[in-house]
Amino acid sequence: MELFIIKRDGKREAFSIDKIKNAIAKAFLSVGSFAAQDVITNILSRVSINNDTTVEEIQNQVEIALMSERYYAVAKAYMLYRQKHTEDREVRDKLKFLMDYCDASNAASGSKYDANANVENKNLATLIGELPKSNFIRLNRRMLTDRIK
Repeated sequence: MELFIIKRDGKREAFSIDKIKNAIAKAFLSVGSFAAQDVITNILSRVSINNDTTVEEIQNQVEIALMSERYYAVAKAYMLYRQKHTEDREVRDKLKFLMDYCDASNAASGSKYDANANVENKNLATLIGELPKSNFIRLNRRMLTDRIK
C-alpha cells in the first residue's frame, strides 16, 4: 500500500523514505560526521509514518529519534536547518504579499487580513499598516487561548 503525506501547502504527495534518509545524512554531514546505513536505519525505526502524516510531524519525529539515539549535535543541526527554512518561507510569503499588495487595485483587495479596508487609495502608509497584522492576529489568539486556559 502506498503511503501519502501532507505537505505544508496541504497537498498530498507519495511518501518517500529517501527524502528522510537524505535529510538525516545531510544533518550528520553538517556536523562533520557520516551516518552509516545502520545508523540511519536505527533512527528511522523510531519514526512512525501513517497515511496523511504531515511533513511537520515527520520532522518532529526525526528530531526526537536523533536525540533518543544520542546524536545531540546532529539533532541541533537538524533543528537549526528547519528553523532557517521556516524563516526563509516566512520571508518568501511576506515578499509575495508585498508584491500582491502592490499589484492590487485598492487597499481592500490587496489586504490579506482586512478585505473591508476602509481606504480608497493604497500607499506606503496603508502597506505599513498591513505588515504586522499577521503577528497581531497570532498574539491575540495566544492571549485568548491563555485566558481560556
